[in-house]
Amino acid sequence: DTTHIRNLPIPALRAMVLESGAPEYRFRQLATWLYARLGADFESMTDLPRSYRDHLAASFHIAAATPASIQESALDGTRKYLFEMRDGARVEAVLMRYEDRTTLCVSSQVGCPLDCVFCETAKGGFRRNLSAGEIVDQICTLKADAGLESKKVNIVFMGMGEPLLNMSAVTDAIRTLNDPLGLNLGTRRITVSTSSFPDRIRALADSGVSCSLALSLNAPDDALRRRIMPRSSRFTIEELLDAARYFVGTGKRRVTLEYVLLRGVNTSDGHARALGRLTRGQPFKLNLIPYNPGRRDPFERMPEEELDRFVTILQPLAPAVTVRRSRGVDIDAACGQLWTKDMGDKTGPVEGTA
Repeated sequence: DTTHIRNLPIPALRAMVLESGAPEYRFRQLATWLYARLGADFESMTDLPRSYRDHLAASFHIAAATPASIQESALDGTRKYLFEMRDGARVEAVLMRYEDRTTLCVSSQVGCPLDCVFCETAKGGFRRNLSAGEIVDQICTLKADAGLESKKVNIVFMGMGEPLLNMSAVTDAIRTLNDPLGLNLGTRRITVSTSSFPDRIRALADSGVSCSLALSLNAPDDALRRRIMPRSSRFTIEELLDAARYFVGTGKRRVTLEYVLLRGVNTSDGHARALGRLTRGQPFKLNLIPYNPGRRDPFERMPEEELDRFVTILQPLAPAVTVRRSRGVDIDAACGQLWTKDMGDKTGPVEGTA
């Protein structure tokens, strides 16, 4: 089988072109087609000689992520994609348009090996890691489909999977996103969301890639966090926050602590006060996420008046507090919903190792 050309970081792409005997400017032409023009095949690269296009096609392929289905919200234009990879594996990605930006939410794994009780993806099991090229392909396809070739976008690794359990591919993908001859995106444009793994948070901080970090906290104490995020809770909250402080200390931006509001589970006045005490004076910001109900779980979305009360208690105690408003609530836009709906009863969960 051929190699996915977007698996090659930009320096490796250059080395490949030069080793083939082609001049330096061919590398720049090829990089422009892959990441500025978002080319999906070699045939369209008409400023490359036919012989060189044939040479590339004999060893490489492009665009491993093909849209199998697309849902579009009638409320806000959010688009939810189900991508099919060359081996038939499927993952989700979401395109969210705002007045001042476009955000692309991408997956890093097929399924997820963790078992957060509120997450739809966890119900489908874990299949495999995505390659760097499969991750970048999601972004290139979304940008091309939305007519965003010349525009900068925000990328969030908040789709299916735990990014830090696919560390090598995720950091390789980010290097391509960072590179001026790749997608040319900096720290403020890329956010990696993780649920745990302090050693990997530190490794990400030291990796040399430019990105922001979001930590999925979801509870103000270890006992509650173990109940709702069992496999993510072998490390204590203090160990995770210490790693987050290390991330900030390497010159990165403030870490965002994500907190999914599960009505009656982690939303009491006491939880708000405890969360405020936990984060007060720390280099963090809090992002509260009202729960987006799935099809097969007992959790409820928090009514606006209860949300307002939680925020009112929290704000005087905590650092910056924001509320993430749901997008695409009329489609399967929450993480894992479209994927598990697509699987239906065709297959049961398949466990693997990340």
